[in-house]
Amino acid sequence: MRFSNRLLRWAKLGRVVAAFLLCQTATFVEASPGTEVFQGFTQHISVQIGKDKRAFALADTCTAWFYKQMGKKAPLAAEVEKIHFIPISRSDSADNCAQQYPDGLEVARDAFSHTQQQLSFSLTFFQMALISDGDDDHAYSTREMQDVLDAFGRTYQSGQSVDHYVSQLIGLFDRNRPEIQFPVLMAGMQTLMDKGYRLTKADQTALNQELE
Repeated sequence: MRFSNRLLRWAKLGRVVAAFLLCQTATFVEASPGTEVFQGFTQHISVQIGKDKRAFALADTCTAWFYKQMGKKAPLAAEVEKIHFIPISRSDSADNCAQQYPDGLEVARDAFSHTQQQLSFSLTFFQMALISDGDDDHAYSTREMQDVLDAFGRTYQSGQSVDHYVSQLIGLFDRNRPEIQFPVLMAGMQTLMDKGYRLTKADQTALNQELE
């Protein structure tokens, strides 16, 4: 009888330990550094995309407004690389366009062209960040981080903090964005493609959400 009681206690203890280990494993998966790094990187780019969309929409609206004041139709937007964003509608009132661009149409057109390129660059960089998550698990493995850093001539160092890795990746974006370095970005994308990375259906869905 005593032996049976001991077996029962050991069985209960085993179930408690197993449940604890399962809980610990689930927590580890949810809070893995790879997930935090991927989210920190893509969220940083996403915030910039939002700013770029607003700046481009304003320049687009005001360029159209200036053409309308001259009794002319605004020309179609020039094609910029692969990804484009077209504002859903233009405001006929062109909120404060005369104040925003006191020097008139030419300044608005320059702003339109520049903001379009900035937005296209940010969107394409976001695409690159998605592609480099090769298995679409919203986390960067050691191999994936090595590959994306290598694509931009940077070296992966093991044992660093999550903040360090996020800063490294954000730095790739922030350093190349001011001068809209498409050649650097496209070369990095090609390096990833050569290693087998591809734009997946999940990547395209996430990219489409940024374009809304």
